[in-house]
Order: sequence, then C-alpha cells, then structure tokens
Amino acid sequence: MRITLRPITRDNFEAIADLRVHAQQRNFLASNSYSIAEASFNPCLITRAVYADAQPVGFMMYVCPEPSAEQGEYAIWRFMIAAEQQGKGYGRQALHCLLAEIRGHADVVRILISYWPDNTAAQRFYASFGFRELGIDADGEMMAVLDCAPNERLSAPYAM
Repeated sequence: MRITLRPITRDNFEAIADLRVHAQQRNFLASNSYSIAEASFNPCLITRAVYADAQPVGFMMYVCPEPSAEQGEYAIWRFMIAAEQQGKGYGRQALHCLLAEIRGHADVVRILISYWPDNTAAQRFYASFGFRELGIDADGEMMAVLDCAPNERLSAPYAM
C-alpha cells in the first residue's frame, strides 16, 4: 500500500473525524474533529489526512512558526493511525512523509513533538526517527526535538 498525505477537505472531513484509536490510547491525544476545528481558527496549524491508497487511515497536524515565534521551529501536534490500521507500518510511512513535508519548508531548523511520558511506544517510535528528549514541559508532556540541517530534504511520496 502507498501512504500519502492529503489536505482535509469537505469530501474527506467525516471519514477523518470518524477515525478512532484504541481505547487505551484515547487519553494521549485530542479527537480529530476537535483538532480540525482548532486548525480552522489558526492559520499556523496544518492538517493532513493519512491515506493507504484510497482509504483514509489516520490524521496528522503540525504547526508552522508564527511571525513572532522562533523562526524555523515547527511542531507536530497530532499524529494518529486508526485502531484497525495500526501494526501495518502505516504510522512509520506517514511520519516519514510528514517529516519530508516539514523539511520542505526553507526555514526549518528543528521539529518538536510531545508525548505523555508513560507512552513508551511513542517514545521508542519517535526515537527511531532521531528525536531526542528535551524533558518534561509545564503540562507534564515529554518534549522531543529533531534537529534539521539547513536545506536538509527527505524524499517521500506525499500527495497534496
């Protein structure tokens, strides 16, 4: 299966909003519909639907720097693969695609991600991409960073 990232549109909104993670994962992230609503009010939030061929299987959202923020600092705020689609390698391919998209921005210097400290699966997964832990933030989440060399690019078959 080919994994692609696509914008959230009127045509795929309901399918993406209906995707759910396993019950034990629900406390780790906001719902897709909340995230999509949040992005509709903040132009710095970029949403992506994850597709395996023509089937929606996940959701991602990242933050571009605001003009007043530290330039070149991007952050992945949401990343989910639907419960019935987990364990198929889609998450790894989707994160590779998202990192390639973010690294496509000319100003990217580093990419941040956060996760709950007790989410050891997330810790191992992000570490396998080179994210290194920075410590616990004020909300109790572990912050991790991926430093990007200037003009660094990843090749990925993401679709827009």
